[in-house]
Amino acid sequence: MRILVVGAGAVGGFIGGRLVQAGREVDFLVRPGRAAQLRETGLRIVDGESVEKFDVNGLTVETLAGPYDLVLLCVKPESLPAVLDDIAPAVGEGTALVPFLNGMKHVDLVSDRYPEAALGGVVKIVAHLESNGDIRQLLPGGRIDIGELDGAVTERVTAIEKALSIPGFAVTVPLDIVNAMWSKWVMIATIGAVTSLVRGTTGEAAAVVGGSGFTEQVLDEAASIAAAAGHPLSEKDLAEHRGLATAAGLHLTSSLSRELLAGRVTEVENVLGDLIDRARGFGLSVPRLDAAALTLRVHNARTASA
Repeated sequence: MRILVVGAGAVGGFIGGRLVQAGREVDFLVRPGRAAQLRETGLRIVDGESVEKFDVNGLTVETLAGPYDLVLLCVKPESLPAVLDDIAPAVGEGTALVPFLNGMKHVDLVSDRYPEAALGGVVKIVAHLESNGDIRQLLPGGRIDIGELDGAVTERVTAIEKALSIPGFAVTVPLDIVNAMWSKWVMIATIGAVTSLVRGTTGEAAAVVGGSGFTEQVLDEAASIAAAAGHPLSEKDLAEHRGLATAAGLHLTSSLSRELLAGRVTEVENVLGDLIDRARGFGLSVPRLDAAALTLRVHNARTASA
């Protein structure tokens, strides 16, 4: 299977690097600067003091030629409209397109542009891109969920599941990928809101008086929006999210809080803003999510004007 990974940041670089490591045929579509960096230093995944380096094929829009069997979209939401134009040479009659973006806004954009190719996808890894281009793995392994947006079980999904099933990754095909995408959105919104408000980790929040209770209330707000949208979380998912987010000994952060603390613009609108807008439409009050979004919006405005 010929695979194109669009983006070589924390998500695309990590997944793509592991696919290369497992012997899959993988190209990366990246910006010229990142392509030059990959040629010079290779793709580097760092875990503690361990550094793994992979020689990869970094393409730019000018050198992209297709079609590919599978395209994995691993880009920032603000880049997506332009990226959907850029990948046109990679998308053929049999191409499957799996976006790994946060939230749900991207689903309509991808489906409208490539209705026959679009699938749903969820990726769960904990990593971030460092300033030198290295990808730092914060927790081992990862999980990928894929599926047809209409829930059908198809040969192409089975083939993709096999291609992505590599050491260190659990790959599943849930009965309803859209529900799975909502469940992840609830989780990342919860952790993102809490860790941004406390400017620390989930474990730090859970270790102080009222911390776990506050986190549970944030989770309840986010889950109420999913339920109102027709995608209620299962009791199993809710219990798992609650346990993960409130564990005193587990120090999780989020991309939102990491960007906040690093002084960079955050993805607040895609993760929290869109969710809050949907809450408004359903007549739901979500004051804790509102507070987190306000914090990040002020930070973004300050950062943009600096």
